[in-house]
Amino acid sequence: MKQNNKTKTASAAKKSIIAGGLIGTGGFFIAKAIGLIYSIPFSSILGSDAYMAYYGSAYRIYSYLLNVFTAGAPMAIATMVAKYITRKNYRTALAVQRMSILVMALLGALGMIVMMAFSGILASAMSEGTPDGQSIMTIILCLLSIAIFFVPILSAYRGFIQGCKEMEEYAYSQAFEQIFRVAFLLGVSCLLVYGFKLSSVWALYAAVLSTSVAAIAGIAQVYRFSRSTTAELQRMGHRQKMRAVPLKPLFREFVLLCVPYLLFAVIGYANDIYDAILLPVGLKLSSYSTEQIQTMTSAANYVGIKLTAIPMILSPGFVAAIIPHITSALETHDIKAVRKDILECINIVLFIALFLSFAIFMYARPLFYTLYYTADLNLSTTSVRWIAIEGLFGTITPVISSMMMACRMRKKLLVQMLISAVVKGVLMVPMVMWWGLGGAVLSTVISYSWIIGYSLYMMSIQYSISFRSTLKTLIQTAICLLVMGVVAWLLTTIGLGSASHGKIVCLLGMLINGIIASIFFAATAVFFGIPQRLFHFKFRRKRA
Repeated sequence: MKQNNKTKTASAAKKSIIAGGLIGTGGFFIAKAIGLIYSIPFSSILGSDAYMAYYGSAYRIYSYLLNVFTAGAPMAIATMVAKYITRKNYRTALAVQRMSILVMALLGALGMIVMMAFSGILASAMSEGTPDGQSIMTIILCLLSIAIFFVPILSAYRGFIQGCKEMEEYAYSQAFEQIFRVAFLLGVSCLLVYGFKLSSVWALYAAVLSTSVAAIAGIAQVYRFSRSTTAELQRMGHRQKMRAVPLKPLFREFVLLCVPYLLFAVIGYANDIYDAILLPVGLKLSSYSTEQIQTMTSAANYVGIKLTAIPMILSPGFVAAIIPHITSALETHDIKAVRKDILECINIVLFIALFLSFAIFMYARPLFYTLYYTADLNLSTTSVRWIAIEGLFGTITPVISSMMMACRMRKKLLVQMLISAVVKGVLMVPMVMWWGLGGAVLSTVISYSWIIGYSLYMMSIQYSISFRSTLKTLIQTAICLLVMGVVAWLLTTIGLGSASHGKIVCLLGMLINGIIASIFFAATAVFFGIPQRLFHFKFRRKRA
């Protein structure tokens, strides 16, 4: 009996929102860490601020269109699968899987056609205006459009395993895809540039093609895993007595779930379109030179995105865990569990995101100096620091927004997101003209702050949630960061991590500086009891 209780406890821990969020985040962390590491040699292979800017800007457009043409389906799939498994209607859960793969293939094909059709127009708006620049950007967008067909199919499989709460496989799938992509990207790029002595623009083309190649490999891998899960559901489905939901009402439910997520994607990810199109427009209307604009867009859209991807992995990791857990809790009317999941998720994401974003802000200069190509270190450093601030809000906002969606307050959220997106669109160009990249970040902070504040207020009313613990975590973490910042500044003053030395010496100094400063941060956090409170553990003293 005790053994059975232990097994149930272990299973419950494995399926908890904290475990699921951290496991999902772990997979994204590995994937993004690999992405950060490969970007170092890849920037040397390209050897051009312009090419790096093309690469980063094109992926902004790709990410936006991908989110639009997946129509929020992965979230809808996870929600429906979790719902019907909770109801023990296993045959319907399997029907959701089959239907979703077909729908995603059709949406992906449509997205590919649209991106190819508008690649020339987008390239004209995004490049610096030269014929060569427009031609290169057009080819990049066309190559990326192929991925818009394959990636939605992969996301359908991931939505299914997410709904089954198989977060380990969800994390493994993310890491596998990224490893395959980087291996192809660096291998082919080096072969073309150093082996065949071609221009580095061919490395740029190979890099964007790697997304499609990795997606195909990811589909093969996740299909192989999902067969065992599917077989288990089929066995349980043969024993179920309730009828499966017919295809027509099931598809209607799928569409009704997708529409809010589609609107969420169109409005919520408009920031990618703004940064890819409105940011260059605002910079061109400012007093910056062409070289400075290329440096800023390269630092923001390539290096900045790679660095801030580290804290921002918390968002998809915890969102993947939120959807099935809150859905299951609401299905069983367990409001207490909903409150607990919301508070735990927000507090953990806030604590980790603040630490990681602050670290990027503090070490932006030595990071850029030692690892990346730039023609203007001071301007690049300032740009990355602004992006670190944006990355903090870009981490927290999607998590809180997904909670609102999962808590069945989609309509209210979408109205506020629309207002926020319009305000950002109106503010961005004039603010960029006045303050450069900082103006773009400030417009994002204004719009995201409104969404965060509104969402917390509505959840506090709807589910009687008190966010005092969140405020406490915020204040205590800010004190920890102050301690960390003072230590890091003192160490930099004596030469550890200073960009005035050689790159190897600077890198080693930065690592030592970061480790020591992080130890002070961790010690202060433990003093306040933050990790003990968030991750539910205690330090036990050994008895004499």
